[in-house]
Amino acid sequence: MNNCETNQLPSKKTLTYNQTQLLETIEKDEDPDTQGSNLEEKNKKIFKVGLLLPLSGEFYQIGKSLLNSAQLALEKTKNENLKFYLVDTENEGQLYQNISYLISNEIDLVLGPVFTNNVMKVKEYFSDEEIPIITFSNNSEVGERNIYVFGLTIEDELNRIYEYSNERGINKFAVVAPDNQFGKKLKNEINKIHNKNNNSSSEFIFYPTENPDYYKIAREVSNYDKRKLDLDNRVKFLKELKTESSLKELKLLKKKDTLGELDFEAVLVIARSFSELTNFISILPYYDVDPKKIQFMGNSTWGKELILKEPSMKNSYFSSLDLNGQSRFKKEYRNIFKNNPHSLATLAYDLVGLISSLNIEHKNITKEILHSDLGYIGINGWFRFDESGRVERRPLIFHVGSDKFIIKN
Repeated sequence: MNNCETNQLPSKKTLTYNQTQLLETIEKDEDPDTQGSNLEEKNKKIFKVGLLLPLSGEFYQIGKSLLNSAQLALEKTKNENLKFYLVDTENEGQLYQNISYLISNEIDLVLGPVFTNNVMKVKEYFSDEEIPIITFSNNSEVGERNIYVFGLTIEDELNRIYEYSNERGINKFAVVAPDNQFGKKLKNEINKIHNKNNNSSSEFIFYPTENPDYYKIAREVSNYDKRKLDLDNRVKFLKELKTESSLKELKLLKKKDTLGELDFEAVLVIARSFSELTNFISILPYYDVDPKKIQFMGNSTWGKELILKEPSMKNSYFSSLDLNGQSRFKKEYRNIFKNNPHSLATLAYDLVGLISSLNIEHKNITKEILHSDLGYIGINGWFRFDESGRVERRPLIFHVGSDKFIIKN
């Protein structure tokens, strides 16, 4: 998982019924007898939207959840002037043919795909078109003119975390991150932040993505071995002195595991999954990284209620989209579909709801309309489209309380 787009585990199942439905739709629309209905669509100013999702293969559950959310948003807006064309991005044999069909039918807008590799393929197919593509990706590197990154990017998360921390007088950080391309990108973005704020600094501890030794990493974060050696040497020195003051100091040192303070004020853990996160956080205090002295913090990976049961997480904070809005959506989704939505499902809900509402108000959705300076508010919070392909967001900061998350200003 190089770009941290999802923590969903792969599955071998497929959505065969969705795949069949897609092919039947295309075959019917290609029939010459439907030309009259196509003319009727144009007279009604039907707005055509391509919806590109993984509807088969190992990530079919993600596609199913996003599709359910899109249908839920469309039902809410009661818009009959939208026509969606489903494309299975995992069906590589049909992908080019289906995208060619979208182009030939003068599609107005494309929503999706989810993953970077599929975005790159689709971008190539649409390279000569002026059709806006709003992806569900959070990889800012795929964004450009006509291709928007709708997921929450690590850049927006880091800027908010460091901004909030600096406002609280925290300027020295230890950063735990995976040793891969994502980790390198993380370091580059943090260094950009430091270039703007010369008073802040970060030291980086990268962990291997294959079988990470959490205990070894925790020792490295805390510089435990050196600080433990410093303590042993100090104890040895004091014992040799045998003075009244040395005996008093020895008594105090018996309560310590290490000697000397840490050279950072906060530890930022950007893990690939929630399980990795909890492994790091639970072990750090055993190596003298005291959460009562050192501020623990992280990104949206932290936003699960299970974190409230971890003692060392109390009083930590993290950046995330609006968890309260997501909670309301999750409840509604579960009532209708009888299972929990994927974490990306809120993106489809917000995006289809926005497109439907804009179509009702303006009929044709131009780039000028999409690039509103005021931006928009969905269940995930505020966002704004930029001509560069960036979708600007301002994540919220959540404080981990004793039994709930508390939004901080």
